[in-house]
Amino acid sequence: MALRQCRGGTALTAIAVQNVARRFGRFAALTGVDLDIRSGEFLALLGPSGSGKTTLLRILAGLDFADEGAVLFDGEDVSDVPIAQRKVGFVFQQYALFRHMTVADNIAFGLTVRKRRERPSKPEIRARVDELLRLVQLEGLGGRFPAQLSGGQRQRVALARALAVEPRILLLDEPFGALDAKVRKDLRRWLRELHDRVGLTSIFVTHDQEEAIELADRVVVVNHGRIEQVATPQTLYAEPASAFVYDFVGESNQFAVQVEGGGVLRDGRRLPLNAGTTPNGAARLFFRPHDVRVVEDGTGISGRVTHVRPLGAMQRVEAEVAGTDRPLELDLADAAIQPGAAISVLPTRFALFPG
Repeated sequence: MALRQCRGGTALTAIAVQNVARRFGRFAALTGVDLDIRSGEFLALLGPSGSGKTTLLRILAGLDFADEGAVLFDGEDVSDVPIAQRKVGFVFQQYALFRHMTVADNIAFGLTVRKRRERPSKPEIRARVDELLRLVQLEGLGGRFPAQLSGGQRQRVALARALAVEPRILLLDEPFGALDAKVRKDLRRWLRELHDRVGLTSIFVTHDQEEAIELADRVVVVNHGRIEQVATPQTLYAEPASAFVYDFVGESNQFAVQVEGGGVLRDGRRLPLNAGTTPNGAARLFFRPHDVRVVEDGTGISGRVTHVRPLGAMQRVEAEVAGTDRPLELDLADAAIQPGAAISVLPTRFALFPG
């Protein structure tokens, strides 16, 4: 079983994706994807719907195949190897449990359908199922049917079934998408603890940035079939590599500006900001709601306050800014700010991207 396997010192699997492309007719789902996944890490594939993240996961599983490029497990090319021979565990969003089978039989299914010479004995299968039920905290529920379980319990059964076949890699496609917010939060914490305990190389797909940041060792941001950035959650938030990543991960304000000679201009007026190495021309200025200071002399980005609401020790302030239909969002400690007031702010930390 996977738990004993990793405790016993079996090497974990590293994955290399090399220049992978996948097309569906004229639609390019993936284009020139290169990615190295470290053995034993928990990796998130994060992106909007249609970005290509699920296609990449299915190619890793052997449920789909690339038109170009290669996939290597520990240096071995598995590009044309079907899922049954890759030793991967796959967990779907909708559980995909057999409704007519008990929980125990669902978990054991992958073992019972093996060829006779590869199939464990019935006592070995029962022992493995019992151990997995303990591992996923469902002891005593092996005799129930999926319809008698909650959504969170059914997803744990699906995870146990994936682990039963002693996978080299655990793949999860939006595993919490069908669950309510409270159950998702609890299961996220549990899944991270399970990964650390079992020690598999795990890759999961999500469009939920909070989920990716909470769970993953590293996050791969995918957009239009290409990888925008691969980084730790902390680096991804603090040092976005592109305008898309800045906008997609975390909250942000953005404005169209011009860069001239190292300076930043908005609506023809120079802001007291240093453009650094950003080339001259059109650019977009990004900054987080909390990375600002209020300026009294009107030298910053100016607007009129429309909404103020409590946000813990801070206040979330929204302001209309001329020339944009996207409100300026600010997290400020000043309790005196009221709707209707004029406000001018400058970012204390920001990024500029050409275009």
